[in-house]
Amino acid sequence: VFFDVDKTLIDWEIGINEPTESTRESIKKLKENGYLTMLATGRPKNIIRKNLLTLGLDGIIGSNGAYIEIDNKVILNEYIETERLKEIVNFFEENNIDYMLESQKTNYINNKNNPVVERFLEGEDFTENNLTLEWDVKSVEIAKIIVLTYSEDDFNKTKEAFESKGFAFMGNLHNGMFEVYDAKYTKGYGVKKLLEKLDINRDNSYAFGDGENDLEMFQEVKHGIAMGGYFEGLKEFAFDFTEDVENEGITKGLKKLGLI
Repeated sequence: VFFDVDKTLIDWEIGINEPTESTRESIKKLKENGYLTMLATGRPKNIIRKNLLTLGLDGIIGSNGAYIEIDNKVILNEYIETERLKEIVNFFEENNIDYMLESQKTNYINNKNNPVVERFLEGEDFTENNLTLEWDVKSVEIAKIIVLTYSEDDFNKTKEAFESKGFAFMGNLHNGMFEVYDAKYTKGYGVKKLLEKLDINRDNSYAFGDGENDLEMFQEVKHGIAMGGYFEGLKEFAFDFTEDVENEGITKGLKKLGLI
């Protein structure tokens, strides 16, 4: 069973910053009933919230499917090839665009004084320990790039330059950033790799999610369960529907499926 994070296990927009007691108890029962439980997130391991790690899930699919870990053992860790990374970093430098490179251990930035970086450091996800200015593009292993800008022009220029070179883009400009990553990496990519690796029949696979980046995950599992308030595009790929985080969608969905 795969679980998205925002608006699935938690909902920070309405102040539910930790999984509810009901969600915790339901996941505990799910594991007792013999199910493998996995977090599925766009984040690298180093900035997954601690309160999610205390859920006791069996593993993580991180960085949009580029990283998989089960029982603290890494079974997949893929990243952008060095020459491709150098090309896009050079483009950012030439165009005075600030950025952050995400790896599983830490994150590499080019400008600590960027207001978005300052906001990161004020929150609970980043500390001085997982943001560094000290790095070499030839030796870092980068799963995803966060471009630190509010500029639509920066987004359009980057997309125009690199979309034809196999990169994908996800905009979040109102929060001062957008994501750049290898187009082959999706949560669905990670789910497929894991099911193949463990020889799990697709008929026995489930996923809970709500967002656009859960589309591919829903296509890879047999039972995609859309949380309340889901992205409209999920509807055609959903096996069933449940309520939102506030109304204990995880617990109700797992009970409806007969998994707990």
